[in-house]
Amino acid sequence: MKPRNWLWRWRSNPVKRPSDVLESAVLLVALVLVCLGGPAVAVMAGRAAQGTFREQRQERYPATAVLVDDAPDRTSPAYSSGGDDKVRAPIRWRDAQNTVHRGSTQVEPGRPSGSKVPVWLDGRGRLTHQPLDPAGGTAAATLVGGLAAGGWCAAVSLVTYGLRRLLKYRRARQWDEEWADVAARWGHKSI
Repeated sequence: MKPRNWLWRWRSNPVKRPSDVLESAVLLVALVLVCLGGPAVAVMAGRAAQGTFREQRQERYPATAVLVDDAPDRTSPAYSSGGDDKVRAPIRWRDAQNTVHRGSTQVEPGRPSGSKVPVWLDGRGRLTHQPLDPAGGTAAATLVGGLAAGGWCAAVSLVTYGLRRLLKYRRARQWDEEWADVAARWGHKSI
């Protein structure tokens, strides 16, 4: 059995066209971009996401808000917040500078006015979501990095596919021109 030559595209060959060499170079560049660029993009995107989650943990802080009105019952569709067991209700809170703010958040149905509600605030005293804990941030950053690497590899693959298709179209057009020239010299008419 003859050993397979993995570099067959670069062997000398009397019928090798310049487009064959160009196609093999495109494939080599695509392979390098996927093998080296994919992990690099994953690491960069993961680190950026991890930094964002870390900043959110540093900037956001818990606070206590007070219900302004009684929380509606679950039967009121105007205040329903979706599939969970909570309803939206108006609240008021004080930020770190002791400024009073008003807004709404999700609370258990039927809570009375004046009840204390835990909320999370950002650096400007606005309501926000609780930040991810370090383990959750690491998991989310890993997912972001994986998705970014997948996107990078898909983009490289699409560009490579497009270039190869363009080269194939160009080769087919050259073959048609060459066969038309040969057919004219032979004196045959095509059917």
